[in-house]
Amino acid sequence: MHKEEIVLLHLALFHVKRLFEDAGIANGHFKQYDELGVQPVHIHKSKADHKKAIMLLCKGISEIFKENPPEDILKNPKIQELLESIAP
Repeated sequence: MHKEEIVLLHLALFHVKRLFEDAGIANGHFKQYDELGVQPVHIHKSKADHKKAIMLLCKGISEIFKENPPEDILKNPKIQELLESIAP
């Protein structure tokens, strides 16, 4: 993948992270990502840095799904609000 594509993927996963945080679902799941200090807007960072950030975001997301059944996540009011805005 080109660096631009890596950064776009990073951005998409960052939005998922924010959604889980806003919904109160993420409880320290993204600590390693936050400690890395690489965000999608840091386009000057290397491709390798963005790949590491992507892996840490994926790790946090997968931990959330390990701890919470999808049915429970879908019952969260913030998640329901987002889904209704996408597909009313």
